[in-house]
Amino acid sequence: MKNDLNLTDFLKDVFCSFDKKVENSGLVSICLEIPCIDLLKVYELFINKYPFSSFWEESNGISYIAFEKCKYVTLDGPKRFELAKEFNSENFKNLINLTNESHNSALSKIIYLFSFSENLNNNNLPSDIPSLEAILPKILITKSDKNCWLRINGHVEGKSSLRTLIEEIWTIRNQVINSEPELIKSSGLKTSFDFPINDDFLHSLETSNTNLKKVVNKGIQLVEKGILEKIVLANRVKIKFKNKLDLVEILKRLKKNHSNTCRYVWKRNSKDILFGASPEKLFSFTKPILTLEALAGTISTNSNAKKLLKSNKDLKEHNYVTQHLIKCLEVSKIKNFKKSDTRVNSFGDISHLQTLIFSKVDNLCPFELLKNLHPSPAVCGYPKNVALDWINTLESFPRGNYASPMGWVDASGNASFLLAIRGARYIEENIEFTAGSGIVSGSVLDKEIDEIKLKFESIVKQIFFAKSPK
Repeated sequence: MKNDLNLTDFLKDVFCSFDKKVENSGLVSICLEIPCIDLLKVYELFINKYPFSSFWEESNGISYIAFEKCKYVTLDGPKRFELAKEFNSENFKNLINLTNESHNSALSKIIYLFSFSENLNNNNLPSDIPSLEAILPKILITKSDKNCWLRINGHVEGKSSLRTLIEEIWTIRNQVINSEPELIKSSGLKTSFDFPINDDFLHSLETSNTNLKKVVNKGIQLVEKGILEKIVLANRVKIKFKNKLDLVEILKRLKKNHSNTCRYVWKRNSKDILFGASPEKLFSFTKPILTLEALAGTISTNSNAKKLLKSNKDLKEHNYVTQHLIKCLEVSKIKNFKKSDTRVNSFGDISHLQTLIFSKVDNLCPFELLKNLHPSPAVCGYPKNVALDWINTLESFPRGNYASPMGWVDASGNASFLLAIRGARYIEENIEFTAGSGIVSGSVLDKEIDEIKLKFESIVKQIFFAKSPK
């Protein structure tokens, strides 16, 4: 049922299912299998057609592209995980599948993006980012291994509007299939030019360094005085981006140079785009396997990776994250779990200490787990609430989506969430870069500053290498 499917039979099957499952109107979902595709090539085909889109691609696991909104909710303020849970339950309860999914990976999905912290009225640094964005996409293309599916969601009033929905998904299917030869021809990276790191970026970084040193030094003092055991402090650099943002070309470079990350995009519109290549999966749940990931401790990939495994400072920083994940499992009454050995994993220019935690779980609520997990010591500190207060005091900007959870939940309760790090936000012809480092006892000011610079440069050069030369 890929290339040999014809519209007449497809219409007949969907209409028959509609007669059995729907009285006259309702929220329906239609899915069909399509030939295996390169998601980046298809994203390039449709990215300018739809105002909203989201992209999620990882080497091992489910990847997707989402276009346009069928149902959505945004929130400014508290109780965002509770609202996400309600939105999830309500829409999956009302969504009527008119086609049978042949594979678990093809299930309907709702996608989510949270802010780092809730936007409270008394916040000294109000953010222009909602606390929660939850979307049931109108169009969803999902890929797992060598299988791909195309799905469309919509509210229909009788068979006339249902036929319109069917014809729309069929048109998209044909565009994808018929464009494949043309897309293959243009699939390579554009010619690479070894630009130096953008001068505007270097100037902005240098300008912010004086304040950053004060902030990081204060973090070190807080740890030395015993007020905090760990705090993650971030810096933000904002530069004017004079060229047109070639998002697909950047994603291609990230895929090539940061292949074991999850490349992500949340495109609110053409002037507000969050994107990056995150090395850190907060958790994934594919029934019955729950996997959590501790990622902390940093070194340049060009350095001797064994230094990380022998660094008391980095092992200490990493251990706070691991212990936090275990405590979250205990809070969720998950007692049986296995922990992997701590190893060094490289993600492009940067290597981290990584520990995986596995458990078998019959069922769980992804949003309750998110509420316990976020923000972890990997991006916040310990104790959490004290660290959060100091972050809000010391950082001169609202974090927005930096280090926030982004992910999906499907109709069966499977879920996957990453932390939106190692990325940037394109906003009104500017690009904002944000990066941080974890401060514990033994932290040295200059090394923490160098770590933040390394993280900045890791993403900056992927963007400016993707530009056409002047």
